[in-house]
Amino acid sequence: MNLLIGCLLLASGLQMLAQQNYSIRIDSHIHLYDTNREGSSSFLDPVKHKKIYYPHLAADFLQVAVPAAVNYAIVIEASTRREDNDWAMNIVNQSDNLLAFIANLDPRDENFIADLNKLSLNKKFRGIRIRPKSKIDISDEGFIETLAELAKRNLILELGPGQEPIEAIEKIARKYPEMNIIIDHMGGGRIQNGLILPENWNIRLKKLAALPNVYCKISELFDLAGQSPAPVNATYYKTYIDQVVDAFGPNRVLFGSNWTLSEMYGSYRDLVRVYDSYLKKNPKLTPEQLYSGNAIKAYCLNIIKPFNK
Repeated sequence: MNLLIGCLLLASGLQMLAQQNYSIRIDSHIHLYDTNREGSSSFLDPVKHKKIYYPHLAADFLQVAVPAAVNYAIVIEASTRREDNDWAMNIVNQSDNLLAFIANLDPRDENFIADLNKLSLNKKFRGIRIRPKSKIDISDEGFIETLAELAKRNLILELGPGQEPIEAIEKIARKYPEMNIIIDHMGGGRIQNGLILPENWNIRLKKLAALPNVYCKISELFDLAGQSPAPVNATYYKTYIDQVVDAFGPNRVLFGSNWTLSEMYGSYRDLVRVYDSYLKKNPKLTPEQLYSGNAIKAYCLNIIKPFNK
């Protein structure tokens, strides 16, 4: 079966569950780590991130997420060490609430294909995020050719929010039209002194949205709010979120918290309340689309049964 058709069928099944009053909410961007384990939390600074510098595992996520009516998540690896992917993959495999894992692999690494093969033995492995130790040129022809390894395994390519050149993303998206590409964290926009920056952010969004296999996460909202603690009034973020929704439409935007880093700026419950308040006043985007249906399509997830009813 064609991957796209299969994912659409899964999304259709989700809508049927929603109509039966099942609660399905997927956080498409969380991080897990153990500060007592070497390398696991290397992306954090013990001083700067003191507030969250302690182990954060699956049970810790559910402790904050379930009271906010979020019951599933996708784990995004932040460590740049290859071996840490195996550690996180194992945690995801042990939890019914963790639906998928996105590894942090460098396609330039000599072990790239071997790592893909190993991780692909896990049904919950859904792709990679490009976040290497050293700067990478995604417009490089050799790099783009290597991405064929993802496409032939029906895997996802996840990219950072704003550093990658549009031309390179366009080239990749057109070369691999059946490979979903997910852009993290508002596509690179941020709020600073009440203004949305950079000034060309909206133009960038529209160019990305013109590519039908590209999705965008409405994520890292508190981190990019320009204030600490982050405002908890949805009105503060309305224009910011509107521009992503207007560019990509209601079927290619995903909810993501960026937990645990989001806790540096506010609570998980307050963050979800911002999204809920926004949705109540913006009927163009439904809760089913933002919280679940689009994530199921983008990551081609398979939810066998809902977590709660």
